Amino acid sequence: MVLRDPSRQSAATVADDSATSRRALSRRSLLTGVAGLAALGGVAACSTSDPLVPRDAANVGGDDRLPVQTDPPEIPNDRPVLTGSFVSTKMAGRDARWAVSRPNGVTGELPVVIVAHALNTDERSIFSKALNIQGVVQQYVDAGNPPFAVASVDVARNYFHARTDGTDGAAMIVDEFIPMLDGDQRLNLRTDRIGLYGWSMGGYGALRLGALIGAPRVAAIAVSSPAMWADPANFPPRAFDSYADYQANSLFGQQHAFSKIPLMISIGMADQFYTYTRQWAADLHPPAAFSTTPGGHTNRFWRSVLPDQVEFLGRNLAR
Repeated sequence: MVLRDPSRQSAATVADDSATSRRALSRRSLLTGVAGLAALGGVAACSTSDPLVPRDAANVGGDDRLPVQTDPPEIPNDRPVLTGSFVSTKMAGRDARWAVSRPNGVTGELPVVIVAHALNTDERSIFSKALNIQGVVQQYVDAGNPPFAVASVDVARNYFHARTDGTDGAAMIVDEFIPMLDGDQRLNLRTDRIGLYGWSMGGYGALRLGALIGAPRVAAIAVSSPAMWADPANFPPRAFDSYADYQANSLFGQQHAFSKIPLMISIGMADQFYTYTRQWAADLHPPAAFSTTPGGHTNRFWRSVLPDQVEFLGRNLAR
């Protein structure tokens, strides 16, 4: 695995990346897409002059649409995963299912990493055999490192912002899930400083949550293959309801929100979101830890980078 600091690339690499960026996205369209995002928590009102979602927008992308789970993910039973649910007003009154894992052999209050899941997955997916984050955390703790818990909650297909169907996954996590974690004595978690992790749709979600909550409460963020669209004229309605919705919730132009939050970004070279992610990361100051290896938008890639991400999150949570 190669860790790259965007500020230390060679002149040839920078020139090559710049040429790729110009082909993928004009500067004018990028600036248009980030206008009006002063308040991440809100959704801008639509007007009759707003551009409409492109007619073929439903076919834009595809890598964020993972295969639909027909059965609940199977979770290894060597490390217990506690589950539950609560009625969420932020999710239009539906039950929000959650799952939490604490490492074996550890007692007392623990800090927690909040996981934002991918599209067509749920709160159990990060604990499944395919990803098994609890096993990675256990190895990290067994090596003598400070322990932490992992918690995830189901946002369905919400994309972590207010939608026209009345749901808002990010608000549910901030206003309902995190307070629930803090108040449940069985879990024995502290939420004054948290870590954030997400992949695909959840990669975008973890970043958006980080911008909403901010430092110093967010100790660190690690994301894999964040699903981000840099072109305001070319996004799918599964991610944003309208052009105004894109303007209100795109993270392009919001890199300043991460200036005091340690950030690690991992993405495969064959990933559809590679170019957009590089563009977004190039405007981070200070730069993120940016890791890239051959790979695509797959569990195989995400599992391969989890040990480094767990170490990054644990190290920053312990500070």
